[in-house]
Amino acid sequence: MSSWEEKQEAVDALFEVIEERVKEKEPILAKLPDFKEKVEDGLEQVLRMVQSRARGIHKKNDVDANDENATNEEESGDSSNTTSPPPLEQKTKQELENVIDVMGIKQDPAVPVFMDLLKAAKSQENKSASTSTDDKGESNTNSKKSLSTFFTQSNESNVPNLIYPLNVHHNDGVGRMVEEWELAANKETKRIMMRDGMKEIAAKIVEAAHCCNDDMVEEDEKGAARVFVTGKRGVGKTAALAGLVASARISGHIVVYLPDGDRLRKHGFYIEPCSYRTGYYNLPEIAKEFCEQLLTSHGDDVQDMIVSKDDMAAYLSEDQITRLFTRSSEDDAENKGDAFTSPNELSLNKILEVGMGSTSLASGCYSMVISMLMNQTKKPFTVVMDEFNCYYDHGHYFHMDYDEKVSKPIPINKITIFKPFLDAMGLYPTEAGNEITPNESSAEPTPMKWGSMIVGMSESRAVRQSFTQALTESARAQSQRDNSFHVVDLQRFNDVEVQHVLYNFECTGIGRLRFDRGYTTLNPDEVEYLRMVSGGIGQRLVEACLLP
Repeated sequence: MSSWEEKQEAVDALFEVIEERVKEKEPILAKLPDFKEKVEDGLEQVLRMVQSRARGIHKKNDVDANDENATNEEESGDSSNTTSPPPLEQKTKQELENVIDVMGIKQDPAVPVFMDLLKAAKSQENKSASTSTDDKGESNTNSKKSLSTFFTQSNESNVPNLIYPLNVHHNDGVGRMVEEWELAANKETKRIMMRDGMKEIAAKIVEAAHCCNDDMVEEDEKGAARVFVTGKRGVGKTAALAGLVASARISGHIVVYLPDGDRLRKHGFYIEPCSYRTGYYNLPEIAKEFCEQLLTSHGDDVQDMIVSKDDMAAYLSEDQITRLFTRSSEDDAENKGDAFTSPNELSLNKILEVGMGSTSLASGCYSMVISMLMNQTKKPFTVVMDEFNCYYDHGHYFHMDYDEKVSKPIPINKITIFKPFLDAMGLYPTEAGNEITPNESSAEPTPMKWGSMIVGMSESRAVRQSFTQALTESARAQSQRDNSFHVVDLQRFNDVEVQHVLYNFECTGIGRLRFDRGYTTLNPDEVEYLRMVSGGIGQRLVEACLLP
């Protein structure tokens, strides 16, 4: 098909065939007034996926052909001996099937794998201990994947520290995964199902950052990926993000995890103008909380990273820098440690120690530490933010320095502790609850040099649907322009995943599966009933298993 008319006729014929088949299989769905529009949108998405995969094969073959030509030129010394890559029609049968089968229909369904956070942390600790010295008893300098003792433990609510600071809030918990663990009879296991969506996100990060190789990573190979995670309510977005946090920490990443965007965007206690950056504002109490969380989880990882006085000037005033060094010296004197504060530089862990105890210095300290982590390449740095669309809802922070009538909310990217993360994602939707605009100096996103930025949407918080939709559309448009930006849509549980989730519920003792001795999981009718009433939604599946 060479002409545009022939291609259009083929697409129209394909649309009619798909429409008829969907009507036969889903007669109730076919009665919807926008049924044709839904089929058309779905077909368009599939064709775009085919097109992008075809382009990917072309690019791969172009690179292979260029490499082969360069080798031939070096061997023969003749630059005229060049060949063009073969057209798409001459690709292997397997390559073409991989391009066309975008829905994975011809592929065997993957068997779900569960990651036990407690066992994973302990096994990594044992592995680190066994590899810390070699056969001759000499110290092993490759400590990339060492795991601190903190991550092998759990908090008072039995939530593994590997996903700290995710916890059960005293009023409203984040997601339903923690609730599932609380309901389980077996308290010695905390499992998360590693789904295809999680594997896809991890693959994008590894592809961009090359951060999970045992060998040393070259500087030119280090990069950053930005991933936007969306999906229907209850499909497991929070569980996916928590699993990625745990996996990243086991892999040696420094991780900043903000699981409760709804709380952070409106319960910051109070806001004040930033003393060192005109037009920006601080949330001192939230900054103190962030300093404590980062120090608790990754204090050992940042103790070798140093900040000089000259670099501090961008985040603190001269008086604040003086007080920072004074407080650090006082802490050293109280602790009577071997390491004392240098007069011209401080390590990041000392800065965090001062920040978590000082309301006036916390915002500057945290902004400084985050900036240093985003611009270093010693260790991969990953930021994971759940309930990301909450930041784009109507603002809850006001100050008369921003608006004299105190009627306009302060944009969330004008608040220092959130600004670097929003700038890294670079999403500016056409509709939002507050005026989130790009930087005046540069409208381009500013991600970290080595690592990843992962954000997830929330469908359970009180966020205007049009704001969430506009943000998602902005993300999809960004993914078309930028190869380092990816949108991952988590799907409902398929039949195999539902069955394995039920097996897990029975093994851990949740709800009515605790005492039925396999009657439910071994009965195809019962399994199909639970899949039907839950609609493949993890949250509803838990609820269905709790009812008698």
